[in-house]
Amino acid sequence: MIRFITKILLSSAMLLPLEACAKNRGETGQSRVEPASPAQANLHRPLDIPLLLSGNFGEIRSNHFHSGLDFKTQGRTGLKIYCAADGYVSRILVSPWGFGRAVYVTHPELGLTTVYGHLESFSPAIEKVAHERQMADESFRIDINLEPGQIPVKRGEIIARSGNAGSSGGPHLHMDVRDAITEEALDPMPYFASLITDKRAPRISSIALIPVEGVVDGSNSTMATRADAALSKPFTAWGRMAPGIRAVDVMDGTTNTYGIKKVTLMVDGEQVFQRYLDHFSFDDSRAVNTIIHYPSLANQGTRVMTSQVAESNPLGYITTATDQGVITIHEGRDYKCQWILEDSHGNVSKQAFTIHGQRQPIPSVTPKGTLIPWAKGGKIEKDGVKVTIPEKALYNDTYIDVTTSASDKYLSPVVAIGSKTVPLARTIDIEIPVNTENCKLKTENYCLVYLGGKTPSAVGTTYRDGKACASVNRLGRYAVTTDTTAPTITPLNQQKWRARGRISFKIADTLSGIDTYRGEVDGKWILMELDGKTGTLSAPYPTSGKTLTLTVTDACGNSTTRTYPL
Repeated sequence: MIRFITKILLSSAMLLPLEACAKNRGETGQSRVEPASPAQANLHRPLDIPLLLSGNFGEIRSNHFHSGLDFKTQGRTGLKIYCAADGYVSRILVSPWGFGRAVYVTHPELGLTTVYGHLESFSPAIEKVAHERQMADESFRIDINLEPGQIPVKRGEIIARSGNAGSSGGPHLHMDVRDAITEEALDPMPYFASLITDKRAPRISSIALIPVEGVVDGSNSTMATRADAALSKPFTAWGRMAPGIRAVDVMDGTTNTYGIKKVTLMVDGEQVFQRYLDHFSFDDSRAVNTIIHYPSLANQGTRVMTSQVAESNPLGYITTATDQGVITIHEGRDYKCQWILEDSHGNVSKQAFTIHGQRQPIPSVTPKGTLIPWAKGGKIEKDGVKVTIPEKALYNDTYIDVTTSASDKYLSPVVAIGSKTVPLARTIDIEIPVNTENCKLKTENYCLVYLGGKTPSAVGTTYRDGKACASVNRLGRYAVTTDTTAPTITPLNQQKWRARGRISFKIADTLSGIDTYRGEVDGKWILMELDGKTGTLSAPYPTSGKTLTLTVTDACGNSTTRTYPL
């Protein structure tokens, strides 16, 4: 198993110099430049091959919305990437994860920033700046904000080559279009719609009805579903309900599936819910978990879109809803409902369904734990465990129960904090007592692990006043263990390094994750590139020097050093 400790830059938002921000926001008496419309912008195509997509804007990904378009590169790397419009390079990012190599170009006259990710290489001018910073910082990973006049670029100029860097699942170009000032992600599709053919409507696989405070098909806790031939079968319900749907968009010329831009729910001819995802703020990206039935994701790994809107309503700027998107079945009659799905090209799919109202008792549910208001947060202390939930860390007012159970396997009890079926909007802080009576290890070897997956998953841990402390982004079961196992270093085809002109290794860690690595030739640092998804570390074969030394350290301070002759 390979684990890495890194900060994945999902947003990678562009930062303007302070002077430019003040000017564009009108603080000097001038108005900011509003983002240009697709007709006004006339953006240059990013690739000179037919534009087909492997991913679209707003797709529901793990804890985030997809922020742009993924253009297919015919399974190849090294294709020319063209600049969308006149402007300047405002940011250069290099990381083992996320976008890998990425270029941010600001187009002041258009009020836009375009972002190009997962690149194989930069143009010479961009590469020069990136390489100089890497050498100065002695770090492969860099994040540079540039002045407006430092690297000017023109519409149609080659700024990079396509690749498979970072968290990419295969060769492609990721491209964002953003508001240059607010940094909000904008749907790039309208800017390139004329170059992308799509006459296929979204595809519906199932519908659902979720009891909020009521009974559906005889249950007050289980979501009822309909699929295939049963799509027309009525639901029987009483009380407050949230309809749900599983669906994807499809497009011409590909077998890929995509996110759906516009979702509408009608009940008895009246609109009760609509979400139109044409932009979003990166601050709200985790709120993707509020537009799906999160228990289904946590328990079965399935994503069912739901009409129910969270009490905090983080996506209120793209969502309209009556009664938080929840419908009340309180009459003994048929409620005629319909889902309407529309993609970026105007293709529409509809699915009618019926809810038959049948009066019946609604069992009462007694919640466990402490009620934590989403707007205020709160603290829970029990059996030496302390849980601090900041304001707006929850999406709804939620009862959080904290329980402990003894365990001979760990250096602490197993601590259950709330339910893994409740999503968090931001991290919460937890402190768990550590039993050090028979443990003589250094405190940096203590490691807090999440126990909700197939194997324990480490979280960043500090030791303070007899407790393991961490900020975590999910509820569930936690415990404290130790990590005394150093990372592994495996040379790849060492006998062919010289002939191939490149040295390469596989590095891995079994628990706390790789924190740092350092390569030296005869005691002098060398630039080595890490591909986070594969754990491959590589560099050009040194033109001089006799000995290569590689040191890899994990997040608990365990270190491995190996030396190789050149």
